[in-house]
Formats: sequence, structure tokens, C-alpha cells
Amino acid sequence: MTTVNARTNVKARMSSKINKRALQSNMNKHLYKTLLRTQQGFTLLEMAVVLVVLGLLLGGMLIPLSTQMEKKDRDDTQKVLQDIHDALIGYAMANGRLPCPDTNGDGIIDMGSSCSNDQGTIPWVDLGVGKEDAWGQPFTYRVTGDFADTTDGTGCGTATAGVSFSLCSVADIDILDAAAGNPVANQMPAIVIAHGSNWATTTSADENENTDTDITFVDRRPSMKAAPTFDDQVIWISPNVLKTRLVSAGRLP
Repeated sequence: MTTVNARTNVKARMSSKINKRALQSNMNKHLYKTLLRTQQGFTLLEMAVVLVVLGLLLGGMLIPLSTQMEKKDRDDTQKVLQDIHDALIGYAMANGRLPCPDTNGDGIIDMGSSCSNDQGTIPWVDLGVGKEDAWGQPFTYRVTGDFADTTDGTGCGTATAGVSFSLCSVADIDILDAAAGNPVANQMPAIVIAHGSNWATTTSADENENTDTDITFVDRRPSMKAAPTFDDQVIWISPNVLKTRLVSAGRLP
């Protein structure tokens, strides 16, 4: 009897172990499948989060990048404008007059005995300066004819040989802070304009003032958000600076 009971107990324990193993195996399989599904779900979620974050980062970087590029273009253009300003002063000191504009795009001064075409582009070949702004466009250049012709003096005071203007000569270019706005500078002998990135599409009254052929121009703080937009860059020659430089060079008394 004892032997039979012992055998029965052994079988029972073995059966219990088998059942536990089977249960453990089933639980492991279920747990694995659950973990696998969870892992796959988190992977898709993580991918979605990463894509959203990348989109936000790229979107946030595009505006600063475009702003940086615009600033670089404007800075590069401003350097060329300053070179042009210095070259115009230097030309006047050497020749007793400002250069007439280039009117046919070859970079050479176009004039006869008088500077009849007083608006065109910078004669970049004769001045030895940059041809175009950062957007690939030539610089608009206007000059007061009496300050650029080959006639000595302008009829006021005593003319100085070899100089097209006198200390008493008055120029005719006016700069305002807006179309029909307030004066920024009056009676300037020369002005140079870079028309900015929107040169081909602008409808701004202020920018259009810088593309017509009259003697009035606009210079103000740039703005591409509020109308009228404005991204032109403008420099001009002061008559006082010009005359002082020619006096220092011995060209004017």
C-alpha cells in the first residue's frame, strides 16, 4: 500500500510540474506577444514624434536661415555701395567733375560735351567698382548735370579751370523719407540705388519713386511686412563733402 501511494504522489508531482511548465510556457508566449506588440506600437509612436520634432525644427530654422541670407546680401551690397561712393569722390578729385551715367550697359561713361543723360547705371568699368548688387541687378545712378559736364563752373561766382562746379554751385537731387514725404537730404549732386530682392515685383510707391526718372528719391528704414514695402539701399554724395575734398586736393580755391 505504501509503495502504491508513493508512486501516486510522484505521478501527481510530475503532473503538477508539467502543468506548471505548460502554464509558464503559455504565459511566456503571451508576454512575448504582448511585449512585441507594445514594442512595435512605441516604435511607430516614436517615429511619429521624431517626425513632428524634425518638422518643427526645420520649420523654425527656415525663417532664421532666410533672414541670415537676406542680411548677408544686404551687407554685401552695402559694401559695394560704399566702394561706389568712395570711387565717385575719387573720380571727382581726379577729374574735376562727377562721372556721367552709363546708359547702354557697357559700364562706360556716356556723354558728349554735356551730361545730357543724367540718369542710368553706374559706369562700373570707369570707376573700377562692382557691376551689380547681390541680386544681380545694376545700380541706378543719377547725377546733377552741372556737376558732371565739361563746362567750367555753373554760372555762379568765378569758375575754376577744369572743374565743372564751384563752391556756390547748387545741385538738384532731393531725398525724402517716403513718396511725397519729408526731406532727408536736399540738393545732392549724385545718388546711387540698389533696388533689393523684390526689384522685379514691387508695387511700393516708395520704391517706385526710386525707379522713375525725376530728381526725387526715397530712403527710409527697410520693411517687407507693412505696406508700402521698402528694401532699397541708397547712398548719395553730399555737396559739402564733395567740395571739401576738391578744396583739399587743390582743385577748388
